[in-house]
Amino acid sequence: MPASFFPNVRLRVSRLAAEFSYGLTMTISTEPAAARHTEHDSSHFVQFYESDVELIEDVGAFLQRALDAGGSAIAIATADHVASLTSWLDSADTATRRAHDAVFVDAHAALDGFMVDGWPDEARFMSTVGALVARTVRAGQPVHAFGEMVAILYAQGLGEAALHLEDLWNGLAREHRFSLFCAYPDRAFTGAEHTPLFRHICDAHQHVLLTRALRDAGDQNLHLRLALAQQRATSLEDEMRRRRSAELQRDAVLMNSPIASALLLGSRHTFQLTNPRYLAMVGRADLINLAYLDAFPEEEGGAIVAALQRVFADGVPIVHEEYRANRTGDERVYTLHFEPLRASSGNVDGVILSAVEVTGYVRAREAVEKSRIEREALLADLRNANGAKDRFLAMLGHELRNPLAPISTALVLVRKQNGGTTDKHYDIIERQVAHLSRLVEDLLDVSRITRGAIELAREPVPIATVLARAIEAANPLLEQRSQTLSLDLADDGGTVSGDPVRLTQVFGNLLNNAAKFTQTDGRIHVKAVSSTTEIVVSVADNGVGISADLMPRLFSFFEQGETTIDRANGGLGVGLALVKNFVELHGGTVVASSDGPGRGATFTVTLPAASAPTTDRGKQPAAPHPDGNGVGVRVLLVDDNKDGLMAMEAYLVEMGFHVATATDPATALEVAAAFSPAFAILDIGLPGMDGYQLARALRAQQTATPVRVFALTGYGQAEDRRRSNDAGFEQHFVKPVALAELVEALTRASPGERPSV
Repeated sequence: MPASFFPNVRLRVSRLAAEFSYGLTMTISTEPAAARHTEHDSSHFVQFYESDVELIEDVGAFLQRALDAGGSAIAIATADHVASLTSWLDSADTATRRAHDAVFVDAHAALDGFMVDGWPDEARFMSTVGALVARTVRAGQPVHAFGEMVAILYAQGLGEAALHLEDLWNGLAREHRFSLFCAYPDRAFTGAEHTPLFRHICDAHQHVLLTRALRDAGDQNLHLRLALAQQRATSLEDEMRRRRSAELQRDAVLMNSPIASALLLGSRHTFQLTNPRYLAMVGRADLINLAYLDAFPEEEGGAIVAALQRVFADGVPIVHEEYRANRTGDERVYTLHFEPLRASSGNVDGVILSAVEVTGYVRAREAVEKSRIEREALLADLRNANGAKDRFLAMLGHELRNPLAPISTALVLVRKQNGGTTDKHYDIIERQVAHLSRLVEDLLDVSRITRGAIELAREPVPIATVLARAIEAANPLLEQRSQTLSLDLADDGGTVSGDPVRLTQVFGNLLNNAAKFTQTDGRIHVKAVSSTTEIVVSVADNGVGISADLMPRLFSFFEQGETTIDRANGGLGVGLALVKNFVELHGGTVVASSDGPGRGATFTVTLPAASAPTTDRGKQPAAPHPDGNGVGVRVLLVDDNKDGLMAMEAYLVEMGFHVATATDPATALEVAAAFSPAFAILDIGLPGMDGYQLARALRAQQTATPVRVFALTGYGQAEDRRRSNDAGFEQHFVKPVALAELVEALTRASPGERPSV
């Protein structure tokens, strides 16, 4: 069939036309470019080639024809193609002509000359490529140009820019007479998504050349090749319909998605689809065909644009957590998902953006975090308040002990001066001082327990000894209320490993509690039973009993039973709480039982039994009765409480000691230098220099006859005792001190030492 049959007919042609299957209404040529165009033509045609060999032969022949006719040739191609075309023309008969009339330009360098932000700039194009063509054109002589810049732009994903460059070439052809050969590799259009741009590229040219396979076919094979192309086109039409159906289904899913979704295509991220939820999220009515930055210029440099660019470039999905948007006046929080949309070739040609609102979750989490911070601040305030309370209680104990000390000392002194006679007024003062001292100790114990500062001095101690001391301490109250105490102690009651002071306090508190809540002439019964593993001690009374609603709170701090306005039972409500804490520190338990109001109560303490002591500890020496055994011993007293100082001085003088006093450390050092005391009894809380520092200064000053130092202070916590020990104090006494114990300590510290006056 002659070639003249094919021009200006509707025909599906070439591999590309078969793959994309649409009608072309344009000139279709079966001739090669070199034979098709004459010396005087001015045409713009395109060829979709299958191989570089095919391209170089067709372009080389096209350029050779112009050179053979005395014209010029321009090749704007890639570096590889420039080298191949040079080699091809070198082997042709036009070699001498080419050296003068053939111009070769690197296509990438040419693009750099007129591309601005990914778009061909017309003025720059005309000043570079246009100027080159204008210099080459000579009157009456053909000019054949080959341009590969459009193919490079298309391969970079800049299809619209490639079409615009084709239009610039057409505009240049209206000013100068030349023929332009454009070429695209047909593998660049293997996906159905390229069909619209493929059609536009064809429309931008006057002629579309058939592939070499169709041009080289003889008449007998042409029908067969066209039939095969038709069959492939039909198959591809079916594939295109399938893909289009899939795209419609995808678009329907996105449009009806319960989350905000949008489809953006190309490197400029142009909106192809937006569902109603996305439009509501961004506060817009329509975004179709708008590039993202054209729609939202304020987002330039922001997280969304950066994510779109990364996904489009790398093809890797991205999740952006907690993106905050405030386009509608109310800040909302979203989790953004960016998914690459791939063409059939595998290349990324778009991004699916979806947004899941997490405002409620984020606000709830922030509210929880705010509550946590507020709670931490509250706990810090509570800790500070608790610390302040502990410091206050410690200072309160110190300040209360200071006046108690001279009262107690003065009471002993007056009683001694009156020949030790018993007077009910003395008894009243003594009981109240003892009661006040217990209250102070209870308050300080509360502070120690809340801070975890209780330290037990454990040793094997018979339970009988502990009970005897507790009964002795409670006896004044029992006698005052005319109550009967009975004791049931099997054998010796057993031995516990514990702190005798704290255990005495446990049973003393239980006896005092029983006495306070039992009527005058009431009965209190103490029973101790031991086994190899435990010792059980119960304190029972026939007093007012315990109500059922009070029982769960009975061992809490500051909890008291029902009281009348006269607070006849008194107390701070800490005694039973101290009992529970001290017992538990010893590894034991305490429980209370009562049949109800008016039926009495029983408190039962269970403690682990200790094995019997392996050595005979001997009889503990009794506290000596103050009998004036301190004759001639020099004692320095230092205390800023003048009343306490005077009372203690009078007592020690009465006991036969030679006493010097000072109310401040500076005076104490002066007095000691002249007095050379054997002992110094120091308060800790002194002005200017505390007792610890003063003790060190006294020992440093008096080296010939070293002074032995005792602490007599209102500070009685474990840390205070540790500091006294570190400072070299012989013993740490807490106000109000048992005077007989102080005299005994002084006597033991200086056996045989009786410095004369």
